[in-house]
Amino acid sequence: MSPTISNAFKVAVLLVMFGTLGQIAAKSADWSNTIAAVVLDERLYTIEKSGALYGVDLGNGKWVQIGKAEFANTRLFFAGNRNLLTIENDGSLYRVDPGNGSWVRVGKAGDWKGTLAGAFVNGRLYTVEASGAMYATNPGTGAWAQVGKSEFGNSLRLFATEDSLFSIEKDGSLYWISPSDGSWRRIGKAGDWKNTTARTTLNGKIYTTESSGALYETNPANGSWRQIGKAEFGKTRFLFSANGSLYSMENGGIYRINTSNGTWVAVG
Repeated sequence: MSPTISNAFKVAVLLVMFGTLGQIAAKSADWSNTIAAVVLDERLYTIEKSGALYGVDLGNGKWVQIGKAEFANTRLFFAGNRNLLTIENDGSLYRVDPGNGSWVRVGKAGDWKGTLAGAFVNGRLYTVEASGAMYATNPGTGAWAQVGKSEFGNSLRLFATEDSLFSIEKDGSLYWISPSDGSWRRIGKAGDWKNTTARTTLNGKIYTTESSGALYETNPANGSWRQIGKAEFGKTRFLFSANGSLYSMENGGIYRINTSNGTWVAVG
């Protein structure tokens, strides 16, 4: 899954020579400096090591920088209902306008210092802390409340469907979590997701890539899973869904994946 980028490179050089740098499809197929990626309103948003925030059209791969390059301290990145949300290295939570990149701190500085992972569902940002506690935060006011017991300290990844939370634990086990009361149950066999490298949800199913390069689809209702296509997703860094499709981001490009057979096509 590494497309030839010589033509894109030539185009980029010509644009520089003529002083007309603009939106280059798929960022010249270089996403190696991306540190976070989320989808909001069917549009991809990424944060780069430089601190730049980009909006990407997944139909054609064209991108545009949004606001100033001031997001280099972002540790966690989320898509809310209408805004983007970041948790910075100092533990502060910020709400970001996806239109112009302006931001405002939400809640008290440093309140999310112990956050391990998070996901947005039902209008709230859910985060799990090193203490094991899970919190639901109102992104408008920063007000938060603990949900359930303090038993989430081993959560490595947190993600969501339209009405449910899921976690992958340090031992590789997958759990369903109720956003309303924090109750949970294991999905499938213990440790089956030990080698997961990226994850997302689409149409009620969970999609994960493994270190082996395999792509899996899991039914959260019964824990059954199946491999999709060939084991050629070992370079996937981010997995996400938009416009009813599954996407993979590698250092060298963004790819739209057919969930029936695992075939893929480059975006842009």
